[in-house]
Amino acid sequence: ESGITLNCTDPELGGDDNLAYRAAAQLAKRCDKEPALNIELRKAIPVAAGLGGGSSDAATTLRLCNRLWGAGLDRTELATIGAELGSDVPLFFFLPAALLTGRGDRVEPVRLRWSGWVLLVFVDVVVSTAEVYRAWRASDAAGLPSGMDRAILEVSSADELTPMLSNHLEPAVFRVSPTVARACEELDRLGIGPMRVSGAGSALFRLFDNPEAARNAASRIENHGTGLRTLVVATPAGNGQDPIVSKEC
Repeated sequence: ESGITLNCTDPELGGDDNLAYRAAAQLAKRCDKEPALNIELRKAIPVAAGLGGGSSDAATTLRLCNRLWGAGLDRTELATIGAELGSDVPLFFFLPAALLTGRGDRVEPVRLRWSGWVLLVFVDVVVSTAEVYRAWRASDAAGLPSGMDRAILEVSSADELTPMLSNHLEPAVFRVSPTVARACEELDRLGIGPMRVSGAGSALFRLFDNPEAARNAASRIENHGTGLRTLVVATPAGNGQDPIVSKEC
């Protein structure tokens, strides 16, 4: 039977509005293909967390369909199709690290000297990216760098790297969602900060050089009864392999 169907572990995310579905449809159109495809999507990355879950789903779908249909497109061509779906999609064709400029569609692969572990903290609230951008003020960027300092590529420790990280959207995220702001403050009181907002939120993150310190921080959050869910992952360059999950609370 021809056509595309998509089933998702989150029923609200199934159907033709899903980025994975749209990615398959876009590639089929590009290749003049009449697809017979059923996509089974197990959603693990929270929606509207600022972690690019939908964008990575789209990129993965493009890769798989490119192989399945023998389209023979290279990653630059796939990234161009991905950019039509969302600004973050091209990033996932140039891992493990890349510099994005413009609206995110201009991608430059880079080598990041630091590798280690990331503590992700999930705040149980959906933050609308559109609302965050509407709430943004020019003053939010005061004192922050307008672009990436390339010295960041040569830093080799989390303690050096963390102060160099900035997110111009962070103040707007806090205005849109006081829940995220309170979670960040609570983690600071626990001595786990400084936390940073990922993208337009709602997830928070902190970098660590070793897994033990990251796991200890995750355990403190869990044992303190914050109600926050945590995940510790290795960066792709951390062990020469794909990102791996270490601990989920």
